[in-house]
Amino acid sequence: MNYDDLKNEIKTIANIANEVPESFRNKCFELLLQHLLEASETHIRGIESKLVDKKLDNDEQDEGLAKAKPSDTMPTPSQVKVFLQKTGVTAAEVHKILIYEDNEVHFVREPTTHIIARGQIEWALLLALRNCIIANNFSVDPESVRSICQEKGFYDQRNFSYNFKKAKNAALFQGPMEPQGQAQKLTSEGQKELGKLVKELGASDS
Repeated sequence: MNYDDLKNEIKTIANIANEVPESFRNKCFELLLQHLLEASETHIRGIESKLVDKKLDNDEQDEGLAKAKPSDTMPTPSQVKVFLQKTGVTAAEVHKILIYEDNEVHFVREPTTHIIARGQIEWALLLALRNCIIANNFSVDPESVRSICQEKGFYDQRNFSYNFKKAKNAALFQGPMEPQGQAQKLTSEGQKELGKLVKELGASDS
């Protein structure tokens, strides 16, 4: 109730009070005024309650959008979609191990193996995933693998090239992974191995 309405209501109350015997006028005016103020307060509380409920609803919607946003920001090119279908890996599992920001992929779950040779292969697979998210191409450059392995402590200079030549590892790439050589795409076996790795890393510490 605004000021003008309240003023008019008080005038009405005063007029009503004036119509009763003089000895009861003050008491009558007080009772009517109290009733008016209580009614106004109840009305105001009702409005405040509705505003609070609306704010809570808006906050819940904003929170829902905030939760959905990270998963929406990462692109899923055609090759990534094919990879998910072939391996049974879900987009949620991919989101567990990396974040996509400013057209860059950052891994939040990394290889934890204590075997250097295995760590080298796992990083090669993860770099292929990164390249596919960014460029829709499951390829990986040997020198990029070398750099990340040096950074992460999985570099064995003497056996770096040899590890890629082992039959089991060579089957993961379409061509030989040679020093200073061309980037190589993952084979179907390589994508399958990547799928296993994504699931393993996503399940760790969960």
